[in-house]
Amino acid sequence: MLGFGRVTCLFCGTRVSRRDARRTQNAARAFVCGACWAQWDKTGRKCTACDTPVRGMQDVGLFPERKALGHADCGGARVVRA
Repeated sequence: MLGFGRVTCLFCGTRVSRRDARRTQNAARAFVCGACWAQWDKTGRKCTACDTPVRGMQDVGLFPERKALGHADCGGARVVRA
């Protein structure tokens, strides 16, 4: 396999299948693997900017400079399923 359809997780640096990752909607197209997403979910889904949990239908944002997740409304790049 040549690695087509694989992306690099911004947080842990592992190469995963595109379908096992989430990406940002902006032009940078940063990716978060399922394992890093699950770890963030397991630790309470805290926003790195405002330190409150992301709940329900709130949009999740990625903060590439901090390598963290949080609210899209707090300035993060909106995350969608890849």
